Amino acid sequence: MRALIDVPFRDAAATDLAWALEPDAAPSAGLAHVDVVTGAFDLRLHVLGASHAVELLVPGGRRVTETVACGIAGGVALDRAPGRIDAHGLRYAFSADVETAGTAAVVALADELHRTLTEDPAGIVATFPGAPGAATGLRAHATADGAAWDTWHLYPERGEVVRTRSSVALLGHHVAVDPAGTPGTRAAGPAPTGVPGSGHAAPPTVDDRPLTTTGEARR
Repeated sequence: MRALIDVPFRDAAATDLAWALEPDAAPSAGLAHVDVVTGAFDLRLHVLGASHAVELLVPGGRRVTETVACGIAGGVALDRAPGRIDAHGLRYAFSADVETAGTAAVVALADELHRTLTEDPAGIVATFPGAPGAATGLRAHATADGAAWDTWHLYPERGEVVRTRSSVALLGHHVAVDPAGTPGTRAAGPAPTGVPGSGHAAPPTVDDRPLTTTGEARR
């Protein structure tokens, strides 16, 4: 799904972003969203502007929300966010990669996100008028144990790409590897080329893994 966000794009930096995982918390009013059913969980992927929130409806009616945005009360800087936690009845894994790729590479990745996510029923990409390369993308898929999702935050003025990967399973269910490939949780997908640690020098790309499957922009 593609959404054109008819509000000004506010440039941000990776260092401005914070992470939070909160039970029974409704996200800030989003500018666009898509609903994805993965089997174990119902997800709502929110674009908040140049940031995102993912709501999980957990069996039993509980709701847990992941937010990556600027100015989160009680939020944690991305480089200090936990790689894995057991909380709220869930085993949850998170990782974030930041790359300074340059403006041209960011614009190219925005074009690739448009091609990949526009027609994807389990994904959403939002663009901003008058800001070439500025985009926020999310995509979810089912795993054997629960669900996983990837997000992309593109800041062309700074030439930065922030990619996050998350996975979740109910506690008591086996999870294989985490989003960064560490034993203990399930991978949310291969690292894009060009991300530090990937071993590639090419610009970042969107992986093509098949899926199983809906004022002012907040930074």
